[in-house]
Amino acid sequence: MDRRRFLISAGVVLTGSVARAGSVDDRFPSTISSKIGGKATRLSLTGSALRKKYGFSVYTIASYVEEGAKVADANSLAKGDFAKILVLIFERDLDGQTIATSFRGSIGANHPAPAFATELETLEKYFVAHNASQGERFWLTHTPGVGLTCQFHGKAGIKIESVPFALAIWDTYLGPNNLGVAIKEGLTSRLR
Repeated sequence: MDRRRFLISAGVVLTGSVARAGSVDDRFPSTISSKIGGKATRLSLTGSALRKKYGFSVYTIASYVEEGAKVADANSLAKGDFAKILVLIFERDLDGQTIATSFRGSIGANHPAPAFATELETLEKYFVAHNASQGERFWLTHTPGVGLTCQFHGKAGIKIESVPFALAIWDTYLGPNNLGVAIKEGLTSRLR
């Protein structure tokens, strides 16, 4: 069986998308506070979107950036080494292996293997150990000069000390080979 048919038969995967830009902002507050890099940080919502695959809602996603950061567009949001957070709310139950496989493929669209092999292995192990339940929140936090923290609500998180890898996560949604124009536009809809 070829790889594409295998992924389709394995269930919902997260590569490829259809999303509605700007339609889910009401699920996310316009500002949040978080401790990032050891300091209290206030962040503003840059936008949100709904991630769909094969007609199923998979997750809603919101993007936050530290107040005062100079962010004018998707590129400056993706490439900026400042405090920022992506918040995902799962719209359905997903097993950790499906999430891990999807993230690996999505990151690989902009950064093909062997790029970030060690970082992807760490992230994959985390996802495999944590299935996502409907309504569960997941945070991806970029700490300037350090890298990425990943955490499911109420569970221990992981830190991946690699700024380039943290930026690669944002490329998944905002880079040249992103998960869809509607998601990119949704995540930057409040920058206009």
